[in-house]
Amino acid sequence: MSDSALPHCQFHPSAAASWFCPACKANLCPGCTVLELQESSNTELLSCGRCGGAAEVLKVHRSQAPFGKRLLGAWLYPLRPSGLVALVAVGAVVAFSRWVFQYAPLLPGLVALAAWLGSFWGSLFWIVRSTSMGAQHFTAPDFQSIHDDLVDPAIRGVVATALIWVPGALFLWHFDETHRPLPLFGLMLLITLLYAPMALLFAATGESKLSLLNPVKVVGISVKLGRPYLMVVAWMVPLALVHALVMMVAAWVSSLPIPLMAPLVAEAISLFAPFVMARLIGLLLYAYGDRVGYGVDSEFYEPALPGAKPRGKKRAAKVPAPQQRETHRPELQRFTEIEPASAPAAQPAPRQRFIELEPEPAPVAAPEPLEARLVRAVEANALDEALALYRQLPERLPPLPAACHLAMGQKAATVGDYTLAVRALKQVAQHSPEDPLAPKSCVILARLYGERLGDAASAQKLYRHVVGRYPGTDAARFAQSRLPPA
Repeated sequence: MSDSALPHCQFHPSAAASWFCPACKANLCPGCTVLELQESSNTELLSCGRCGGAAEVLKVHRSQAPFGKRLLGAWLYPLRPSGLVALVAVGAVVAFSRWVFQYAPLLPGLVALAAWLGSFWGSLFWIVRSTSMGAQHFTAPDFQSIHDDLVDPAIRGVVATALIWVPGALFLWHFDETHRPLPLFGLMLLITLLYAPMALLFAATGESKLSLLNPVKVVGISVKLGRPYLMVVAWMVPLALVHALVMMVAAWVSSLPIPLMAPLVAEAISLFAPFVMARLIGLLLYAYGDRVGYGVDSEFYEPALPGAKPRGKKRAAKVPAPQQRETHRPELQRFTEIEPASAPAAQPAPRQRFIELEPEPAPVAAPEPLEARLVRAVEANALDEALALYRQLPERLPPLPAACHLAMGQKAATVGDYTLAVRALKQVAQHSPEDPLAPKSCVILARLYGERLGDAASAQKLYRHVVGRYPGTDAARFAQSRLPPA
């Protein structure tokens, strides 16, 4: 995020602010924020270096970061080590499934078709969802069942794009190569560019299959997203050109006389553009999903300066000057001042009767508790360090602030450690149900069950709990949107 888009310190206008003091209503830069040790609880607290009040982390909406810069980074997503592994893995499944589909009888062929389409669409949906939750790299999805991970994604992908491929198929079938009207072809291409990203977004986020065929709803969501959606659509033009070139390379590789390896590499190459497209859609949800009711509103706010550390020093209290005693005026002095008596001579020190012992060594300071280090790491937004500390905690977790459990649950989900994420989020729901963060924790936990672990029953149960337990909150409104109509 550029410094020009960030709030600036009230006392140092040229410095970006990363904390806020509710007491003096001032934005604070690292130089105006103090990190103090509370000896009673052995924890560190942030305070304002001006008034001494408790300082809070200053958060800004994700949309404050340049969205174009986010989209530009999507092109490198498939080329990272995890992305290359995903290209090869998905390419291998697709290549093998296509080969089986071509030569197998009817029933095995249908299974191969489901594996082919399901692995393709399932991987794209997974990229969209994981990106929307902040994942920076591709993480392997958890396989639950053939229906949930292959058949359902295949159906959703085909249905979501039906309004694109059905008119295209009719166009190719109705007009021969010499009588295809170019204006109509250009119009269909434009509609495809405008509609395809939103169709993929709808299919990836769990919308009902009926709504996938509702163009009015799809267009309405596109309008709510506004300019950012048009930016994604604009990127589809160069992406389509790159895809055409990549498919030419893939066709050449596939024609090489190298059994097994040539089709696998060709399929992996052909997945580059779809992976980039899925990443673009995921970034759109990550930055602007709250406009269309995706996620909880508070999820879309992040620390203004991630990783910033306070550098301020606590101001010393002003000590009042000692009052001078009242002196008599010389003319009122009735007695002559006497010279001060000389100090008595120092007496010689008595002789030691015993041999002095060696001084005892200074007591070694006890190591800082793991919980205190964890709290400090979370407050400093050092989430990688905090997650490593959180993993060291015993199975029976010690009492920690709800914000720590929530941050660790989100971070663990981002890196694919869903067992730890569920464990952390349950701590908030079970032990801090009155905390303001409890509704958000329940919603994220429900999404983990439904979108990552394939446990739709637990997800629906949690959504109903949020609606009944925390009515009127953003979390309750989101949970209600995920429940089937009564």
